[in-house]
Amino acid sequence: MDGLTVAEDAEKRFAWVDELEEDYILPTVAVIAGVGRDDVIHRLHGDPETGRLLTARQAADETARADRDEDLIGVGMAGDLVFVVEAGGYTTAIPGVLRDLSRGGRCFSVQIDINGGDTVHYAVDGELVVYEEHYGPVNPLRAGDPRWDAEWCQGLIDVSDETEIWGVKIFALMERVMGAAVHPSWFTEPLDTFAVPLAFGYANTPAWDMP
Repeated sequence: MDGLTVAEDAEKRFAWVDELEEDYILPTVAVIAGVGRDDVIHRLHGDPETGRLLTARQAADETARADRDEDLIGVGMAGDLVFVVEAGGYTTAIPGVLRDLSRGGRCFSVQIDINGGDTVHYAVDGELVVYEEHYGPVNPLRAGDPRWDAEWCQGLIDVSDETEIWGVKIFALMERVMGAAVHPSWFTEPLDTFAVPLAFGYANTPAWDMP
């Protein structure tokens, strides 16, 4: 790491995330373990047979239309894990969607917010474990929940500082939890892209129930 601390190395490796924001791409990214690719698409209410190859930039441009009636998700594989990229949506940050995606496995997602209120979310086998804004220590929704390992934050986050902003280190945490390297090609190379219902449509439904 060329003398860098773990946290400094993470900030260096993920500097490209800030460049996405400069290009007005504010993604929500999910990594899912234990669930097949087509099943992930079905759980998001998409059709695996209707994919189009689009980059994140192309998907963001399409979903920027004010009259749209659907969101777009890009889907790829990182080894045996499925990843989902939303260039402008936030479907995989919705609690009920996280629960559905994690049934029979695990799901970790990160939402980048235009106002800096980024959030991290983790669900295991249909239950929400973590739903946090990205500052201070990461605490499970249920105190002492063994499905959240505090060691995942070791060296990345100063858990004694309630005000520390994680910034791009949020993606290094995703790597630790899920075991898949988050790569800039997820945002620059075309992905199989599918139409799903608008995230806004989940408003005021049980999908937003916590935990």
